Amino acid sequence: MNTSPADLATRPPGITTAASVMPKSMAIIGGLLWLLMASPTVVESDAYRYATAILSMIALYYYLKAPLKPRTDWIGWLCMGWAAYVMVRFAIIYWLTPQHDIGASDWLYAFTFFFPILGVGFLLYEELMEKIVAAYFAMVLIMLVATQHLREVFAGETIRPLIMNNQIHGAVACGMIIIFTLFWLLHYLTEKSSDRRIARFAYIVSPFIFALCFIAIYGAKSKGVWLALGITMPPLALVTLTYLRMKSGIIAIVAVAVLLVAGIYGVRHNLDKTAGPTVSAALSMVQNVTGSHDLGGVMTTTISSSDTPVSMDERLQLWSNSWEVFSSAPIFGWGNQWLERWAETRYSHVQYTLLHNGYLEILVRFGLFGAAIMGFMLATFIRAVWRARKAGIIPRAAWHAYIACLFFFSLTLLSNSNNRLAIGESLAFASSAFACWCHMRLKGEYLTMSTAERKEAVVRA
Repeated sequence: MNTSPADLATRPPGITTAASVMPKSMAIIGGLLWLLMASPTVVESDAYRYATAILSMIALYYYLKAPLKPRTDWIGWLCMGWAAYVMVRFAIIYWLTPQHDIGASDWLYAFTFFFPILGVGFLLYEELMEKIVAAYFAMVLIMLVATQHLREVFAGETIRPLIMNNQIHGAVACGMIIIFTLFWLLHYLTEKSSDRRIARFAYIVSPFIFALCFIAIYGAKSKGVWLALGITMPPLALVTLTYLRMKSGIIAIVAVAVLLVAGIYGVRHNLDKTAGPTVSAALSMVQNVTGSHDLGGVMTTTISSSDTPVSMDERLQLWSNSWEVFSSAPIFGWGNQWLERWAETRYSHVQYTLLHNGYLEILVRFGLFGAAIMGFMLATFIRAVWRARKAGIIPRAAWHAYIACLFFFSLTLLSNSNNRLAIGESLAFASSAFACWCHMRLKGEYLTMSTAERKEAVVRA
């Protein structure tokens, strides 16, 4: 992390932050909790929720004790206001419906309540973040090596990367890890003032992480992730050129491209077997839509066709049902009552309630109003991180990793409800905490230590 001159200028002389006098045990615990928050990218479990709760309590403790503390402004109130809206609406529908409808994971959208206090937690641990990030990549490499399935992958079998509930989740995680690793490495290649020990570590582990992640994504055979990564990689290549000298950057990108093309050519028959039927059905569907301009009729025909792959057929049924539910309450959605309306849809017999589209998940529950609020919240976070980059508070690699990961993740939401999964929730917590921290640093805010802590620090000295 970099500290801007403006931030240094606004900090009164003689002020000691709470982070600088934090007990070593609390620093270690906090570091482990941040790693647990990021753990869904390697192990799909609920550990990140407990870590979030504990981190929030630690941050709240220091926040309440601090004589000078960040002020809750409109961004914090927006996050907590939306959470209150979700919970109040959930409670009203629950009590007023005979079946006491609880929907499916509807209360998770109230997690925005934790975003501001997690930003304070980031402020508390900002001095340790470089080491925490390095520890994260060490954890990633260990898990990739421990769970590798090289023999099965090269035998053409479908594998489940890392420790995930299914292969799609693992492929999404590996795609995010690739993006994080790329900009982590680029940061240490270009920022010579950074910690050289961590830089050497990044140089060593990054190539192994790249290789194992690409192999895992291929082995997972997730067509949606292949498409999302395929769209994301060209912009990543262009951004990479801005970090390196033009000649060396082009050489590196060409070398990687040649390896990827050679790998794709070597497994072309397996790729065609996996994605070929879906691609053919999708192209046929697009042609029929452009010819008849009747999307509903084309979807019905595609669903009933025996040439449509099972996974695509089921997704089309889910999307058709979702659109039917959304269309019946487009402004505010159905809240936690949506499953009751789902039972009346055309393909209600489909066995899933995970809609396999993150945007439809929001529209069905909260309608256009909810989508607009959450979209505005996301745009506000992105703007805060961008402004922090422009002010020199964060390195450009942090900004690029942030926006590239969100772009890749947004593409994966087109074919899967990853925002309802552990990986999506943890990304929301971590990225929003980072954005709230950026917003506070832009305002020159910090946490001071309390009088008691100041006395303890003097005694220890």
